[in-house]
Amino acid sequence: MSTFIKPNKTLGYSDIYLDFLMQKDGIDEFYTAQSLKSVAVQLKGQKFNRDEIADILTDQNKLFGASQKVFDNIKLLKDEKTLCIATGQQAGLFGGSLLIMIKALAIVKSAKLYSKQLQQPVIPIFWIAGDDHDYEEVNHTYTLDRLSQIVKSTYDVTPEIELPTSELLFENAEELNKAKATLYKSLGDTDFTEELYNLIDRCYAQSDNYAVSFGKLMAQLTKEYGLVLFSPGDRHVKKMSVNFFQSIIEKQDQLHEILSETNNQIQSQGYHIQVEKKENSAHLFFNLNGRKPVLSEGDKFTVEKKTFTKQEILDEIAEHPEKFSPDVMTRPIWQSLLFPIVSQKGGASEIAYLAQINKIFALFGLVTPLYKARPTLTVVEKRYQNLMETHEIHFEDLVGDIENVINRILAESFPEDIEHKFQSLKNHIKCHFEDFTEESLTFDKSLEPFAKQIMGKIDYTLNSFEGKVFSAHKKRSKESRERIYKLWHALYPMRTFQERIVNISYFISRYGFEFISFLYDQIDSEESSHKLIYISEMEE
Repeated sequence: MSTFIKPNKTLGYSDIYLDFLMQKDGIDEFYTAQSLKSVAVQLKGQKFNRDEIADILTDQNKLFGASQKVFDNIKLLKDEKTLCIATGQQAGLFGGSLLIMIKALAIVKSAKLYSKQLQQPVIPIFWIAGDDHDYEEVNHTYTLDRLSQIVKSTYDVTPEIELPTSELLFENAEELNKAKATLYKSLGDTDFTEELYNLIDRCYAQSDNYAVSFGKLMAQLTKEYGLVLFSPGDRHVKKMSVNFFQSIIEKQDQLHEILSETNNQIQSQGYHIQVEKKENSAHLFFNLNGRKPVLSEGDKFTVEKKTFTKQEILDEIAEHPEKFSPDVMTRPIWQSLLFPIVSQKGGASEIAYLAQINKIFALFGLVTPLYKARPTLTVVEKRYQNLMETHEIHFEDLVGDIENVINRILAESFPEDIEHKFQSLKNHIKCHFEDFTEESLTFDKSLEPFAKQIMGKIDYTLNSFEGKVFSAHKKRSKESRERIYKLWHALYPMRTFQERIVNISYFISRYGFEFISFLYDQIDSEESSHKLIYISEMEE
């Protein structure tokens, strides 16, 4: 049993992404690759440094502690027939949010499917975005505690300069231990946490950087699936990329012309630009006392306050390639230079920005991959499944105003006119008692004080009962409100998809490492609808 929700604007998807999914007329102008087979045919004429990149992958995955299945896939890469499917993400703290695992497992499944369809090997490559320097995106992660409250665990050390995350070491043992302690406290102790915490302790050590720690954890979590992990911050990778980095500088005019023309076409069709870059961006970063963008100023290039001639920046690339890295616009091009990428999986934002760069591949003599939407899902635990079924709560309801959901449920559980009914009851009793008292006093007038006393007790008792009814409703309302908010925090935390917030460790701590296998089984790698998967199926 699963629930599928078709992508729509209510869920926050952009027009260009929705039109991409529907293959609307004209959308192929921005997504030039139309089929796996056509891309595979084009890649036959492409030359790659397969042996060199395979050696680099071997060294990196040995460092990560990868399984034999990974090395078998790396060996396949040396065969000219072998193609790759890629995805990637930044090296989030303690493995990052659930979507990272979803992406990873999705390309594993797609690799098997595409291998059968193309009748040639396709291997899954996960690109650890270790060149990125956006520290604020990777220094924390979120879990849910036992009360379903969102807990943030942070390695709270701000670097003095903006370095790529592959160069940022966990140097502060106290802060690293504090981040782990926050994570462990939020998850508590279960049958599975001892093994989980030991794994995290081994992977996130003071001597490692973000990319290596992330790689070690991912290698263990995906050891059954042959996922090949790749970190581009490697010096050997940079050395073999010198010509490409220099080409970015050499082809500045054409690069800017293509991007400007494509952006204008995207906007002319009513779409927004996903990635805004400065007009003078050279689409390259230089680690000059921190990772800084290279800006193009005619025949000059500037990095902060330092100016280079074209030849000087080319010489810097040749002498110190390890200091350079592409920006968001040229990184996918670099990926297709290093690997025979037949397909790239991405989320809504990635697919939207990839529309801006499709025509750049040809500028560098490379083949544009077939872009595919990654699967997206929400994990529904049994208690939340029961709550949703009991009150007929749909996932889309959580995306809107949660108070509307609460008010509907409270209205269903408590009559709106209860106060009016209570007043009617008291008036009715009072009226009948007074009629009876008036008739009784004809027998004995001395009964009047006693009758008033009785009426007072009746009134007091009715008011007391009314108070208890409303008190019970108030308590029940509070409990209902709390349950709905817990549901909201669990399935749509921080007003976005669960997969973008909640760390994979939350689910492992509750359901064990078998949760990874369950997730793998539940993922449909070619499905673009948002899928609700139910833990109750794992427990059966």
